[in-house]
Amino acid sequence: MRNMFAPAENAQPAAMQAALSLGERFGRIYDNPYNAPAIAGVKLDFDLVRERRWARLESASTDVTEARPGEDIMIETVLAPYRGERIVRQIPVKIPTSANKGTLRILVSDGDTLDRIGHGNLAFGRKLDLASTIALLNKEHSNNRVYVSLLEADPEARVADKVMPTLPISIMNVMDGMRGNQEMIVSGESNVDETATAPLDYVVSGVQLLTITVK
Repeated sequence: MRNMFAPAENAQPAAMQAALSLGERFGRIYDNPYNAPAIAGVKLDFDLVRERRWARLESASTDVTEARPGEDIMIETVLAPYRGERIVRQIPVKIPTSANKGTLRILVSDGDTLDRIGHGNLAFGRKLDLASTIALLNKEHSNNRVYVSLLEADPEARVADKVMPTLPISIMNVMDGMRGNQEMIVSGESNVDETATAPLDYVVSGVQLLTITVK
């Protein structure tokens, strides 16, 4: 776990956020119904900064409306920090060579949003075994980066901590009987690529959605 904690607009104090975040992770580890965890110790390393290091994702844009598979495009983001000058970050993104023709949605977001979209149902509504729970925790995104995710209109299945993107309809029909399985969720879009900025000195919050046409 490598995160920052800062009070956002009308949010809890940073110390309370840190305590709740740690408690929530331990709760998920101990709440699994299959294995008893054996924890030998806990090591915490905090750096205290006496400033409110929080920034809102104010806007995201790209200067292209069309692109071909394999091409590079640039996403420009603007962050509005608490009591500070706006921060501009450019994020280069490559369109996957396997991208289908048509509309490609580009999600620009904080890490917490990606975790809620990708693992929310499994993390908070489903009971996984201990190994899958820890694997899922280790895949969570840090909250001091801006992430760019490319979303295609193909089904995606998640079984425990494993992701199966861009599944053909024939495969989904075969797996349809598994949808009642407590460890499986299905979404209508696949995250086919993910890029992030280098770590920032701010807790990032916000979501923007862009669309381009793949030719």
